[in-house]
Amino acid sequence: MPYKHGRPVIDLSLPFRVASAWGFFLTIPIAMLFNFMQYATRYKHRWRIYGIRKAITVSNHTTFLDPVKIAGLVLPYLIFQTLLEATVTFPVLGTYTRILGGVPIPWGKTGYRKILEICERAFRYRRYLHFYPEGECYVYNQHIREFKPGAFRIAAELDIPVVPLVTVFSNGPFKPRSFWGRSLPKETLVVLDPVYPSQYIKRDANGDPTTESVKEFAEAVRQKMQNEIDRRGGSEAFYRGRMERIKGLND
Repeated sequence: MPYKHGRPVIDLSLPFRVASAWGFFLTIPIAMLFNFMQYATRYKHRWRIYGIRKAITVSNHTTFLDPVKIAGLVLPYLIFQTLLEATVTFPVLGTYTRILGGVPIPWGKTGYRKILEICERAFRYRRYLHFYPEGECYVYNQHIREFKPGAFRIAAELDIPVVPLVTVFSNGPFKPRSFWGRSLPKETLVVLDPVYPSQYIKRDANGDPTTESVKEFAEAVRQKMQNEIDRRGGSEAFYRGRMERIKGLND
């Protein structure tokens, strides 16, 4: 059955976890092959993530296939990935998206708290929870937009690291869209060093992370990611703007 607003955002029941494992390993390898055919995807420094038992991962959101690329990064482990709540309420596709690890973010400023409530239990079964903190997909973009703070507040509340993942695009040897040039960019997913909340987070009298320090944390991570894109010469030649929402699915 599709997810309904107000229910737990992650189903941790044994039947659902079994179905999720089967669905993941039957679907993701095929999807990874398609993604590679599209973008000649490469991974850099993926070893940086394997020694971390529990983490929030974040990335720039640049293609419709980003969830496939992220899932492929952590294999043979599984990963939870956040997405719009509207997506998982869709019949059949919504349920299958959750089976593959989709975690709906409920509407409202406190939507992250619904995720926080179940995070500790969820991390018993998967090592990583992924966020796209720009909140939208900007197709082939190499200038990262301002981050929303939810992922970083969760990391601060749980005192776990944030691992930045950066998609960097390149043209190939020939001019884009020329006779020999590519019509799609090549992509490289770079894993950066983990960033720990203790480096940035300050707490109020009640022990809660302050809003300003959470924003500082988010901006510091965003800047590290942007610096990596700039250092590698990320190409803007293919940029197409914000990805259109799919009517009835995620609009």
